[in-house]
Amino acid sequence: MTAVEICVDDLAGVSAARAGGADRVEVCADLACGGLTPSFGLVEDAVDAAPVGGLQVLVRPRPGDFLHTSDEVSRIASDIRALRRLGEATRTRLGFVVGVLAPGAVIDEAAARLLRDEAEEAPLTFHRAFDLVADQDRELDRLISWGYDRVLTTGGDPVTARPERLKRLAQRAGDDLVVLVSGGLRSHNVADIARRSAAREVHMRAPGASGGTDPHEVRRIVEALAGPGSAARADIAARRT
Repeated sequence: MTAVEICVDDLAGVSAARAGGADRVEVCADLACGGLTPSFGLVEDAVDAAPVGGLQVLVRPRPGDFLHTSDEVSRIASDIRALRRLGEATRTRLGFVVGVLAPGAVIDEAAARLLRDEAEEAPLTFHRAFDLVADQDRELDRLISWGYDRVLTTGGDPVTARPERLKRLAQRAGDDLVVLVSGGLRSHNVADIARRSAAREVHMRAPGASGGTDPHEVRRIVEALAGPGSAARADIAARRT
């Protein structure tokens, strides 16, 4: 069964994702710019409302490119340390989502290693800065060697999931790292893209008509992926909220 991660930027979104049956949530601030580090207060509230699969926290200090200065990398590291301590006081599995590039369209190795160390045993995802690298095969191998757990990617496209590329990356990663499939996914197309990309996990928003996260769209996503019996799964999740 393909796991569903929903990206949200407020506590209501966390609750809606859980009510709809999502496996996991990524929380951030300011989705309009691609997401930034959320307030620690939001994270503290979100860990209690998160689905059983846990909570991922985007740690990104500013909008714009991913060529972060040494001071910005230090800030990312210190935020991870503080958030990790917050996570130790809860039963919710707390992970982090990061990404720092270096000139030449490659991953910044020193930053990547530092952030892996700061996260300790927490799950660590390299975010869609990965779609800007010049050689995804090489950079995937490097992430595996540094102990990253996931990479969030469309397969290299700025917007849209590329199933064939994603499938090739997943085959290359094997069991060493999860390719977290993203890129324009919604309930109407997620099952087809997941099938064609051999996705173990998918990541997307579930926007409502009036904004925010729509628990009904989350449920439609879950049902599209899970097939028969998925409604019961979503109903159980809803009763836990």
